[in-house]
Amino acid sequence: MDTIIGLDIGGTKTAILEGTYEADILQRHEIPTQAQDGFPVTFERICAEVESIMQTAKQLGRMIGAVSVSIGGPLKIDEGIILAPPHLPHWVNVPLKTLLAQRFNLPVFVEHDGNAGALAEYFFGAGRGARNIIFLTAGTGLGGGFIIEGQLYRGTTDTAGEVGHIRLANEGPMEYGKAGSWEAFCSGEGMLKLAQSMFPGHYPDALTTRDLVDAALEGDEIARQVIHKSGEWLGRGLAVLIDTLNPQVVVLGSLGGALGDLFLQPARDVVLAECLPQPADACRIVPAQLGTRLGDVAALIAAIHMHRQSTAAPSPTISTPSSALAVTLQDSLRVQMRMSDIAEVIEKSARAICRALQDGRKVIVFGNGGSATQAQHLAGELVGKYGPARKSLPSIALTADSGVVTCIANDFGYEHVFSRQVEAFAQPGDVVIGITTSGRSLNVIQGLDAGRERGAVTVAMTGERGLVGSSADFVIPVPSGNTARIQEGHAFIVHYWCDVIDAEFTK
Repeated sequence: MDTIIGLDIGGTKTAILEGTYEADILQRHEIPTQAQDGFPVTFERICAEVESIMQTAKQLGRMIGAVSVSIGGPLKIDEGIILAPPHLPHWVNVPLKTLLAQRFNLPVFVEHDGNAGALAEYFFGAGRGARNIIFLTAGTGLGGGFIIEGQLYRGTTDTAGEVGHIRLANEGPMEYGKAGSWEAFCSGEGMLKLAQSMFPGHYPDALTTRDLVDAALEGDEIARQVIHKSGEWLGRGLAVLIDTLNPQVVVLGSLGGALGDLFLQPARDVVLAECLPQPADACRIVPAQLGTRLGDVAALIAAIHMHRQSTAAPSPTISTPSSALAVTLQDSLRVQMRMSDIAEVIEKSARAICRALQDGRKVIVFGNGGSATQAQHLAGELVGKYGPARKSLPSIALTADSGVVTCIANDFGYEHVFSRQVEAFAQPGDVVIGITTSGRSLNVIQGLDAGRERGAVTVAMTGERGLVGSSADFVIPVPSGNTARIQEGHAFIVHYWCDVIDAEFTK
């Protein structure tokens, strides 16, 4: 079973969990974030919990295929860089995706927690069946996520969900860097400041959001007045978004679920009073259906979303060959553009291959099926030529000798067809390249392991789930779960390697 490590990183607490691609939670740990300690300290605590969960998963026979992160913004989402979230002081320009990928040698997907919540409710909660959704985190801070015509909308700079920064009043509590911001009235931190400003001296400085919520739920009239006022401010902000985006449903996480109609009914009343009647009548304002599971599902959702995108069948409305071709071209181009995420490892592997060839070493390459033909393609380009004429370079495709392959398969088992040949041919300093779109082909993994034992440089070309059950010096995960798209990515990588090699050997 392939599973996902999910991280739900909040300002107060961080959940670390293992779950499936259907959002079933298998393991869960929770720690205080303690962001004031600085990123390096918190990162090490998180990684220790991840390692514990991975060890348990391994003992139970499960394979971790990806790491998925939900975290507040602002972010550079595709790059996985945390810019400067107001609820995570000292987390400034943190390359979280790169650090996690280096630490765990797995594909890593990072998403804004507002977007993650929107996707979680869209796939598994109150947004199922809707095409246009607004989701608000309404937790420690206030963030948003928009699903428009069934597609997540991030905006030009990945900040489309930063609704907490909107100013609703010239004066008011200070949150998200400005007085009177929407976050200052409707987030957990904002509610506390609103309570202090509405009833000076009534509440202790140590008041927590949980204290305020519990008091309101228990019938405390002053606490209920605070929640009601916050709900009215919620409605004023929603009225702007509903008139602008015309959604079918607005889903409130965290505080929306905890407080229910105490918080949401004042917002609904303001929306009816201030919105145009058509969009107001067409829109439901509801708490997150996932309830207390929302944060956990959101932690997994970046990987789930990417998996669903990469494995989605073409739309059934596409009937003409030209339309089907356009869909395939768009899917292929999307994967090719996302290969910038793995550019560094592609470049480093190319240089490693060049160094080995310059030192008189050879390239040994193998794979199954389409990957076998890719292996023979690379060997042919090196022994023959790719671009301009240059000297022949030593390379062996271990798929080409049918006598050797069938002999080993018959006498030792098919899982040994590459490892036996690597043992025979590989020398220290050679490059051993294994190609597996799934990342789990046992004979490829054993071939790479044999290369490492022989002192060779090992390179694995695979898909977004990475190399399962082993490792290599260079693991190159094409960012897709679709076999055809992965193979296209592998062809691109082979051609890039050949470009670099030709440039070195035709100087």
